[in-house]
Amino acid sequence: ERSFDTQVAGARMCAPMMDIHTVAAGGGSICTIADGRFQVGPESAGANPGPAGYRRGGPITVTDCNILLGNIVADLFPKVFGPNGDQPLDVDAVRAGFIALANDAGRDDRPEDMAEGFLQIAIENMANAIKKITIERGYDVSDYTLQSFGGAGGQHACRVAAALGIGRVMLHPFAGVLSAYGMGLADIRALKEAELD
Repeated sequence: ERSFDTQVAGARMCAPMMDIHTVAAGGGSICTIADGRFQVGPESAGANPGPAGYRRGGPITVTDCNILLGNIVADLFPKVFGPNGDQPLDVDAVRAGFIALANDAGRDDRPEDMAEGFLQIAIENMANAIKKITIERGYDVSDYTLQSFGGAGGQHACRVAAALGIGRVMLHPFAGVLSAYGMGLADIRALKEAELD
């Protein structure tokens, strides 16, 4: 759909443009516990410091949930982390981050259970954003194809599609180019190459 009157960053725009609805739920979305409830986003760790697993002291994020649950296999991921850009993802830091998060909230949840809970919230946030521009406007999405993009999109697309009753998902091989995560890895590689020069 096209919109002819919209607001972008608080400024009213009167120009034809695609009607886009965004949600702050991606791989960098920060996982917190507030008032006894799990919350995901809208704050993001971005590419720097990034998730706890990046070895830069970042907070627990949706990416860390996927690392802890084995959806991201640290041994198969490029070794581009740490001060010299030559270390793997830090699974121990991720586990310690979940334990600290539970302790700070006075909870005794297992880290894996917490990761699954946060991940489910992120999936629902993504699905609700899509519902707002489709189902709530009377569109039947069951025949639609969900197109995934962003660095973490491929990790979540099937679960988002299932939450919406969508049977097809399209994953482009360069989908990660349009994300802070993709940019973060590119920045890390560029820094590493600069250090080698």
